[in-house]
Amino acid sequence: MSQVLTIQQLANILQVEVSTVRFWEKEFEDYLTKVDKKKRRRYNQNHMEVFGQIKELLYTEQYTIKGAKRRLDLERTLTSALGVEQTLKTTVLYMFSAIMDELQQSREESKKLAREIELLREQKEQMEQRLVEEQNKTILEMIKSRLSARTPEAG
Repeated sequence: MSQVLTIQQLANILQVEVSTVRFWEKEFEDYLTKVDKKKRRRYNQNHMEVFGQIKELLYTEQYTIKGAKRRLDLERTLTSALGVEQTLKTTVLYMFSAIMDELQQSREESKKLAREIELLREQKEQMEQRLVEEQNKTILEMIKSRLSARTPEAG
């Protein structure tokens, strides 16, 4: 596709509102080659690919604007690093996503383990307190029995 598109045509292809395209244009200007804004906005194939990526990241993969920018930066870095092929870039990004998912699961598991440890500490403290109470009862009972044993002798 060597033709240029109007903002309305681009919005129709992407199935978003024109205002959304304008917003993305402002937010992601670092990732887009300059758009001719003199009379009417015109978009080429490269623009359409970047906007398509942005839509995919925001709508499908549920990235935030900040997260989408980081992902685009990562892709830009991979692409510029010795002209990495698309398949390798995709593989690296897939692996990166898998690592991030695993990291998130590990964090959740760590939180769960921390909660369990806290519960065990509370149980330990309760048991120690009961043990001290039982020891105190035993000492009191021993003292009482000795006192009661001495009382009849004195009389």
